[in-house]
Amino acid sequence: MSNSNKTPWYLWLIALFFIFIYANGVYDYFMMLGHDQDYYNSKNYGEAVHKYFTNYPVVLLILWAINIFGSMIASVLLLFRIRWIVWMALISAISMLFLEAITFAFKNRWEVLGPFISIFDLGLLIITWAFYFYCRYLARREILKQSRSND
Repeated sequence: MSNSNKTPWYLWLIALFFIFIYANGVYDYFMMLGHDQDYYNSKNYGEAVHKYFTNYPVVLLILWAINIFGSMIASVLLLFRIRWIVWMALISAISMLFLEAITFAFKNRWEVLGPFISIFDLGLLIITWAFYFYCRYLARREILKQSRSND
């Protein structure tokens, strides 16, 4: 392996950071959609938030699931440096972009969830796209592997 495609030390740190972020997202996904009242209370969510996630539209569930689980899988697999993670990160970022756009435009997300959570979620959207661009950067530098046969 030449110096140009050695694994940078910070790849591991970035992968662990995103695993942490998306592990929290997976937990939140199940708690919110499981309508866990203790979870809602611990986050100081009122009845409006509970109602917001009751009968959540299937299309939004699919987008949310693609984003959360796709990003989590991509974050874990970044540790293995497999090149197709770039596509997984892109699909996840696109699904989150559509989810945010639809929920802000048509589900009154800002009013129901409030400014703090809405801004926090927009920040997550930004770092999800940053993760995609980071994976793309790694692929261009040939740090990500084409397949298992290239080990």
